[in-house]
Amino acid sequence: MNPVAATSSIPSIQNISEAAGGLNRAGGVNKAGGQEAPGGFSKLMNEFVKQTNESQVASDQSIDQLVKGETDNIQQVVLAVANAEMSFQLFMEIRNKLIESYNELMRMQF
Repeated sequence: MNPVAATSSIPSIQNISEAAGGLNRAGGVNKAGGQEAPGGFSKLMNEFVKQTNESQVASDQSIDQLVKGETDNIQQVVLAVANAEMSFQLFMEIRNKLIESYNELMRMQF
């Protein structure tokens, strides 16, 4: 087992799909041809923002514990900081892609 994968808080693709309730619940058309309730994508993004914030808070707490002398496990602190940094970078890339997609849609002529 990969030690980085075991401690990563970034959800796997399967977990993201389950959190969104599948593609059909994101406002798509179900197999019966009816329209399903929207909100899957916004729910997914809200959950991702929440997880990113939680990893940032955990990182800050582990740094505070190290500074106060409550812990001496530097490896755990570095791992928490790296985890928070990766989560934030992923969040920013998703944000940038969404903005880029929105701008591309605005440039389209119908």
